[in-house]
Amino acid sequence: MSASVVPYTPKKKSDALPSIDATNEIQDPLDFSFCRLNKVEDALDEEPRLSPRKDACTAESGKSLSRCLRLNNNSLQNIERLGEIINAKFENPKNIAWIDLSFNELTTVDPVLLEFTELQILYLHGNQIADIKEIGKLSGLPKLRKITLHGNPLEKAKGYKFQVLAMVPQLQAIDFSRVTKCDRKTAEVWNKLNNAPKKKKEKIDDD
Repeated sequence: MSASVVPYTPKKKSDALPSIDATNEIQDPLDFSFCRLNKVEDALDEEPRLSPRKDACTAESGKSLSRCLRLNNNSLQNIERLGEIINAKFENPKNIAWIDLSFNELTTVDPVLLEFTELQILYLHGNQIADIKEIGKLSGLPKLRKITLHGNPLEKAKGYKFQVLAMVPQLQAIDFSRVTKCDRKTAEVWNKLNNAPKKKKEKIDDD
């Protein structure tokens, strides 16, 4: 008897983009840190900081092939025109996975960030965001897994880390610390206690 042969079926290639991390990024970020930018659109006229690597990660169009953008250590007060910058500087703007906006003067989380649905890492530490509810806007980023917020006034809020996790449950790390199962349980309990519908007091009629 001849052995049966199972026909070979090649695996389909996944269209999903690989995970990205600040420590293992293959391509250097497009770096506009320490450029004294007062407005995000000022980056249009700036040259990014030179990479220590010799191989330039640029397409034939001259745009960057990187998936990372650094705008940290500037004086940015808003990022309304961030999309304009990313479209102008990146070959594949929708693939942006890591944005560093740390050490600026931001007071809110701009909805423009929600345009980048592949975003996985967002640095916002060292800004001036006071209202912790601003972070809830980021729940619309399904792939966001790491965020930094320390050094903002909002970190003084009671149960700060658990509030953030309750609003953005897809996170895997907050302020460079891994989110544990215990953290998730605590965030769930905090959310139930603080968002439970309040019972209406029954009105007692006078006889």
